[in-house]
Amino acid sequence: MTWNSAGRAPASDYPQGTLFLWPDHWQVVGRLMPNRPHRHISASLLVGLDQTFQLQVDGQWRRTRAAIVSPDVIQALDPGDTSMWIAQMDPDSRYWRALRHLVGGVGSADLDLGHLDVPSVQEPGCEAVERWLEDLLASVGRPVEPLDERVSRVCDILRRELPEKLDVSLLAGCVGLSSSRLSHLFRQQTGVPLRRFLLHLKMNRALAFWEPGKSVSRLATEAGFYDQPHLVRTARDMFDALPSEYVTAGWFKVCRCQLP
Repeated sequence: MTWNSAGRAPASDYPQGTLFLWPDHWQVVGRLMPNRPHRHISASLLVGLDQTFQLQVDGQWRRTRAAIVSPDVIQALDPGDTSMWIAQMDPDSRYWRALRHLVGGVGSADLDLGHLDVPSVQEPGCEAVERWLEDLLASVGRPVEPLDERVSRVCDILRRELPEKLDVSLLAGCVGLSSSRLSHLFRQQTGVPLRRFLLHLKMNRALAFWEPGKSVSRLATEAGFYDQPHLVRTARDMFDALPSEYVTAGWFKVCRCQLP
């Protein structure tokens, strides 16, 4: 495979995949390009639909057919020749909270999904891929313990208002906590710090708002970033790419599932 100056394979090397977006998670189905180490704030569920793939977690490569990676853990993917099903689950979502027991106290774990039907990549829709995730939860998930009500309220506020700057003292006042107690409780409950959770929500909005022809600077403004460089830095850190690099080149088409 020939790589370009940006360290990526040319678009013609990649068949199209589909990106499915929901308010608290997103899924990708299809042939994906390899990426370099990055850190999702969401938890990652990765499944090779045809065969095994290579996954790097905290600097160590391994070959697996299915794996789950905790939020905010450094990872990289080399899918090789297999099509992939990937679910990125927000750290406060019921999906991740039902599956987090699978990783225990470590950053990732391989999964044995041999008893589950392997999803088909033939034109899946929102309902089909959501059903795959629900079937997985029914098979290997555990009953979800609710988040602390105060943490849940903070997540709702941040999703609804998506402030340009994080005011921890204001959020803490809304839920009757001190700033330090809220910061500690939020990380304890979700596994991620408040500031990176807000950046994650902004990146999700950038994915939802992206459309062909829209400039990165306009996208940054609409998604609540300070400016274009802020969006670019965050995208590189969380995805090792900009949304436009996937969609413009024809790697992905986007389905907005249950988004306003």
